[in-house]
Amino acid sequence: GNAHMFSEGPGYQATTRFGHGLGSAFDPAAGLLGEVGKEMMEWQAQRRDLIKQRIGKLKARLYRYHM
Repeated sequence: GNAHMFSEGPGYQATTRFGHGLGSAFDPAAGLLGEVGKEMMEWQAQRRDLIKQRIGKLKARLYRYHM
């Protein structure tokens, strides 16, 4: 581990048990690579309103990051 705190720079990155950093809690950008990723993002965008209706605004916001 680190013997002391960094004096400059980004500092520490916290990680949960399953590998998500705290960035997952602060509205990160979602994305998938390649042509399939583009198709998936378009498919999900078309269903955004339906997803909000079914599971609520907050859960829908979190859902988009776990496709």
